[in-house]
Amino acid sequence: MNDNTLSMDSEQFCSKTKPEYTKADRVLSVVVMAAAFGFVRYVLFHATGFITTGLFIAFITAAILYLRNRKCEFSGFNKLLTVILYVFSIVFSITANNFIKVLDAMFLFIAGAYMIYSVGAGNKNIDRFLPFAMIKSLLEYPFAGFGAQGSIASDTMSDSKTGKNIKLIIIGLIITLPLTAIVAALLMSADKGVENMLSRLFEGLDSGEFWNIVIELIFALPFSMYIFGMFYTSTHCDEERRLDERKCIQRIYSMRFISNLICYTAVTPICVLYVMFFISQTRYFLSAFMGSLPDGFTYADYARRGFFELFAVALINLGVLCFISLHSKKAGREKPFTLKLYSIVLSVFTLILIATAISKMVMYISRYGLTELRVYTSWFMVLLAAVFVLIIVKQFRFDMKFSKHLAVIFTVMFAALCFSRPEALIAKYNIEMYESGYLKELDTEALLDMSDDARLVALESGVVTEEEISWCKYSGYEGHSYGRYNISSVMLDSKT
Repeated sequence: MNDNTLSMDSEQFCSKTKPEYTKADRVLSVVVMAAAFGFVRYVLFHATGFITTGLFIAFITAAILYLRNRKCEFSGFNKLLTVILYVFSIVFSITANNFIKVLDAMFLFIAGAYMIYSVGAGNKNIDRFLPFAMIKSLLEYPFAGFGAQGSIASDTMSDSKTGKNIKLIIIGLIITLPLTAIVAALLMSADKGVENMLSRLFEGLDSGEFWNIVIELIFALPFSMYIFGMFYTSTHCDEERRLDERKCIQRIYSMRFISNLICYTAVTPICVLYVMFFISQTRYFLSAFMGSLPDGFTYADYARRGFFELFAVALINLGVLCFISLHSKKAGREKPFTLKLYSIVLSVFTLILIATAISKMVMYISRYGLTELRVYTSWFMVLLAAVFVLIIVKQFRFDMKFSKHLAVIFTVMFAALCFSRPEALIAKYNIEMYESGYLKELDTEALLDMSDDARLVALESGVVTEEEISWCKYSGYEGHSYGRYNISSVMLDSKT
């Protein structure tokens, strides 16, 4: 092995020499470490509210300042993406629904990672090969620069006088720790006052909160290195690491290994089965659209059984369409008419199934009211229907940017889900249906078991009492008091 090879092995991921970290890199390293601890504490380990909104807003702002310091230009698309991140950060403050908060945190994390990648790459629009870009932003870039934050800390400790002194202090503390423990034990034996003082100190160290913080710090360290690696690689890498559309096309072509005839043969029985199924079950499925029940079914059995079976079939069909589109030898721009026809037929059949399933659910809701599961599954079915519509359009317009349209549709629908505050919507709908006589009974226990979003609506409508609210309003926040810092919980506290 020659000297040049050794030099190449020792270089960092985007530089031919040992990287020199700027002041902005060092400041970002500290900010990211603090933010990582905040994420672990106020997103992963605790229910969230105003604190998490402030945390995300502060982090997004710090990211913008760092990217601008690195001379990265924000295109109109990246500015819009940044605004979307700010807007979705508000969700933690306007709802007490922990499930929505978890989904929102995942959305912000994924969209935030893509924003950092997109600004670093100078994108002016959503990537045509979005899945490959997401892999880079969430996996390749963060782990490529995973050790950069550690290198900054090491260099800072080695280069500055303060850093060297800190290292010496730590070494001194490690050396004196056993001796200090022995002296403390002797003093506790010699004096009752010292014993009481040190006992209170040890009790504090033995508390659950102390060890919670220790565990959170342990989780925060690799998370911080991951986030910093995301920033560092996005702003320091060369062209070879950036997304190359030609390489993406080559990778897609390498996935095409199945004869189209095999695909046609495999899909044909499925399509024939659907035709037979629709013919034999015409009255059964049309009942959903007419609002009537087939013989031998209750509303609960009819809607629940049909909905989840059709939901599973829709997911299977989506998997089949993805498979034949990715792995058929002739696909993409070369896609033959027959493969397009099969894609359209499968999509149309699936849309009919989805429409039937949603009709069943609407009939069931009109009889028994809303629940969280009914809202979330119905929302997902509508999203799934939009995907199949895009697939059909794609067969006629190959140049349509599928990733862009899907991302826009998903973002709009997800915003509708988050900002509608589903549990408040459920409570309001069920109460109105009950007061109008469409619901025979109102399940107030179910409303009280929901978050403060539903409890607030129930209290304002007079279907529950202040005593019932006072008894259960903190039940979801035991050990997680930060979760009460949202608009619904604050308003509920003011009324009880």
